[in-house]
Amino acid sequence: MIRFLLFAVMCGMFVSPLWAQPTTEYSHGDPTPHEQYQLELINRARANPAEEGIRVMDTDDQAVQQAYSFFNINKNATKQAFTTYPQRPPLAFHPALITAARAHTADMIAKNFQGHTSSNGDDLGDRYAKVSYQSQGMFGENVSAYAESMWYSHCGLIVDWGEQNQIDLGHRENILNFKNYNYTEIGIGATNSGGGLMSGTVGPWVVTQDFGMRSVRYIVGVCYIDANENGICDPGEGLSGVRIEPSRGTYYAITSTSGGYAIPFTGNGSVTITASGGALSAPMSKTVDFQSDNIKVDFFPASMRPAAAVLTAPPNNASNVSHSGPTLRWNAVQLADDYEVHVATTQNFSQSSIIFNESTDQTSLSLGALTCATQHYWRVRARNGAGAGDWSPVFSFRTDGQRPSSATTTSPKGATTVDNMGDLVFTWPTVAGAERYHVKIAATSAFTNPIVDDSSLTTTEYRHAMASSPLSSGNWYWEVRGGSDCGWGGWSSGAAFALTITSVEETTPTTASLRIEPMPATSDSRIVLTVAESSQATLEVLTLDGRSVTKQDVILASGVNSLPLGEVMTIRGGVYVLVVTTPSGRLTTLITIP
Repeated sequence: MIRFLLFAVMCGMFVSPLWAQPTTEYSHGDPTPHEQYQLELINRARANPAEEGIRVMDTDDQAVQQAYSFFNINKNATKQAFTTYPQRPPLAFHPALITAARAHTADMIAKNFQGHTSSNGDDLGDRYAKVSYQSQGMFGENVSAYAESMWYSHCGLIVDWGEQNQIDLGHRENILNFKNYNYTEIGIGATNSGGGLMSGTVGPWVVTQDFGMRSVRYIVGVCYIDANENGICDPGEGLSGVRIEPSRGTYYAITSTSGGYAIPFTGNGSVTITASGGALSAPMSKTVDFQSDNIKVDFFPASMRPAAAVLTAPPNNASNVSHSGPTLRWNAVQLADDYEVHVATTQNFSQSSIIFNESTDQTSLSLGALTCATQHYWRVRARNGAGAGDWSPVFSFRTDGQRPSSATTTSPKGATTVDNMGDLVFTWPTVAGAERYHVKIAATSAFTNPIVDDSSLTTTEYRHAMASSPLSSGNWYWEVRGGSDCGWGGWSSGAAFALTITSVEETTPTTASLRIEPMPATSDSRIVLTVAESSQATLEVLTLDGRSVTKQDVILASGVNSLPLGEVMTIRGGVYVLVVTTPSGRLTTLITIP
């Protein structure tokens, strides 16, 4: 960035009240489509700095986002800063400034440098003098010699990334003029050098922006086909050869290769600008109020496209909007065949954030369920055979609802006794906002491999049938959480209980069974052994090829027995066979030692 101040004597002019038809063609030069595109980005930013701040900060361009991360750009602070900048009039191309900017870009490519002093020692004032341009006040320059694209260059300069740049903000000031001066003219030189940092050269895009101010004021704009319907003239969309003529004044213009034009204009008040010829099938006119500043008037053949939609409900910045399926509404637009509706979770409607992209021929749209307690953004544009109209201003709303609060437990806790044929009952208080509950029961406090994992409960009680799914005596843990259509709330703190199983004599089992709970085995795992009669038994651990590893005698009671693994857990990890021998026979099961 570089900036200078000159003092100039301004000459007054007397304006005749007689309005003559323009007879003299004026040319703003012949900017390339990429140079025109960068001017369109600059003028869009000057017209609404706050929106541009959001647009550049929330861009989907990964190269730009990587640069933000590298340079530690504070996105929220940058957005906030852009909301404080004033709206500024558009800049007009000046042919001499285009020549100066292109020459400096060519010099940086040829001599492989980035800077404001030419390779021959010329400063900006020298370069302006060589093209016979005299600024009548401030003038300045931005350069970007390592840009991945025109958009990358724009973001880099307007955000002003770089440690010192973030302090000075000189590039941003040149573009937005947020202090007490206004540029009126610009020249841009943009060239793809084919190089870049990886090849040790400047590039791929090398850009120079030269700014100046003079007493001349312009009607400025571009004529284009908005093929991708993004509201700006992208490279390749400009229409050349279109005659742009004000209803009064001295000058008219023929759009250049880029589709752009500028017309010097004096006086003030209402003036009608007509675009005709070239690729236009019929003349198009717009009436504007010209005052003391440059004014932008764009034309595109789809001028019979519908106007912008006006959103009505939910009102902008609404809160507590139903998350279960709100209805969006807008006013009918003349000439509209249908409407395109976007709903997103970010202000810039990045592709990844758009959650609804629907079309309808009605002036309302009922949405499906949305995420609770979330900010949403929506916009609508009308469409017909000529194309899409402009997007409506963006409205936002916040959905209602919230996840249930964390649950707590009531019982069981601590010492707990249950019949081997009874129900072990788990209870907890009602959780506010909960419509269902999720219970886990496990042998470890980490709740790995839970023996109960039930998320279908609709009451504050869970009954565990010991007869059909017996638990062994020993230490157990359980937790619960509440859920709703907004999601699951927090788990309760794990409740521990020490379980003692009592037998019911008349239900003494007649069949024997053996299992390990839980598996793979842990220090908390138990041997659950069911036998029909009390007896002495032998527990033996064998390798898979039949070698004995450990052996011990135990006394079994009739019914369900819960035994600690004990020294079994001291053997080397692997898969083994547990064999229990009783007077009635042998029981076996596999055991995995981690």
